[in-house]
Amino acid sequence: MHVHADDTAVMDDTAVADDTAATSPMRNDNPMKLGVFCFNASGGTSFTTVEEGRIEPSWAQTVRIARAADEAGWEFLLPLARWRGFGGATDHNGASFEVFTWASAVSAVTERIQVFATAQVPLTHPIVAAKQAATIDHVGGGRFGLNVVVGWNAEELGMFGIDQRPHTERYAYAAEWLELIDRLWAGGPVDHEGHYFTVRGADLRPRPVQQRPVIINAGSSVDGMNFIARHCDFGFQAYPDLPRIAEMNAELQTRARAHGREVGVVNTAYVVCADTEREARRIHDHYVDDLGDWEAATRLRDQLVGRSRSHPEEMMRSLTRALVAGWGATPLVGTPEQITGKLVELHRIGTGGVALSWVDFEDGIGRFNAQVLPLMREAGLRR
Repeated sequence: MHVHADDTAVMDDTAVADDTAATSPMRNDNPMKLGVFCFNASGGTSFTTVEEGRIEPSWAQTVRIARAADEAGWEFLLPLARWRGFGGATDHNGASFEVFTWASAVSAVTERIQVFATAQVPLTHPIVAAKQAATIDHVGGGRFGLNVVVGWNAEELGMFGIDQRPHTERYAYAAEWLELIDRLWAGGPVDHEGHYFTVRGADLRPRPVQQRPVIINAGSSVDGMNFIARHCDFGFQAYPDLPRIAEMNAELQTRARAHGREVGVVNTAYVVCADTEREARRIHDHYVDDLGDWEAATRLRDQLVGRSRSHPEEMMRSLTRALVAGWGATPLVGTPEQITGKLVELHRIGTGGVALSWVDFEDGIGRFNAQVLPLMREAGLRR
C-alpha cells in the first residue's frame, strides 16, 4: 500500500515554549500523534456486555498497556475522570482509577510517553491541581499533561453537593481556574481576588519541570472552542464523521489565530482491526447491536442532549449506537490498510493526533503496533 500524507496539514508548534518542546512528546515531529484513551475505567469507551478482553481497572493490565504504547513510541496516555457509572447491565465506567494518582504511578513505570490527568474543574481547587501537576511532572521528568474538563456531568457534580453552572459560566470559571494555575507554575507568591477564587500568598515549589505542562480541552461549543483557542495547546474532539471533524478543525484554528496562537487537534477514535473488512464489520456489529449495553448508552445520551421528543427518533438511535460503539468517536473499522487510509484522511483535514480505544485494549494495541504502525510510517504519518 502506498498512501501519502499531505504535508501541509502538519501542526505548527512554533508558538510553544522551547523547554516544553524539549520534554513533551506531544511536540515531536510525528505528523499523526498516537495515544491510548480511557483504559483506566471499566468498559473503556465501548458500551458492551462482551466479557472476553473487556477492560477493567487492573494495575497489572494498566502497566502492560502503558508500556506497549511507550515502547512503540506513542505520544500520550489519556485517562477518563469518572466518579460513577451509567447504569445498565454493565454500569459502564462504574469502576475506575482516580486520575492524578494514576498518572503519577504510570509516569513512574514509563520512560518517554506523555501522561495526562483529567481535571474536573469544579471538583479540584487550582492550588491543589497545580501542586499535583508539578509533582507528577517531576515523577516523569517533564512528561505530564492536563486535560481540563469544565463540568458537564450534573449527576456526578451532585454527588459532591455541587450544582452545575450555566454553560457559558463553566468556561469563565475554568478560565480563572487555569489562570491561577499558570501563575503558580510561573512562580509565586500569588495573590488573587477574582470572581470565583480568592487566594492569598499562594506559592508553589518545586515548579514543574516544563515551563507549562501541555493543556488540552474537549470543548466543541462556541464557548468551548474560544476557551481552547485562548488557553489550551490542543483541542480534543469526538465526532464520527469526517466532514464535521474538518469543519470543527478549521473553526478552531480560525479562533486560535484570532488570538495570535496555533493549537493542535486530537480526535478520539475506536478501532476494530481484522484481516478483512467483512470480519471487522461483523465483530463491530456483534458487540454493538447484539451485545451492546444500550440502556447505559441511552442514559449517557440523555445527559448529553436531553430527553426532548423534538429530536427525530432515527437521529437519537444513530447517536445512541455511536455511543455504544465508542462514545461517539471516529470509527476505524476495517483492515490495517483501510485504517491507515482513514488516518491519512484525518491528517489531511487538520487532525494532528488520535486517542485510540478498543473493546480489548491489550489485543488491540498489540495488533495495531504490529500491523498498522508500519503502514503509518510508509504513509508518512510517523517518522
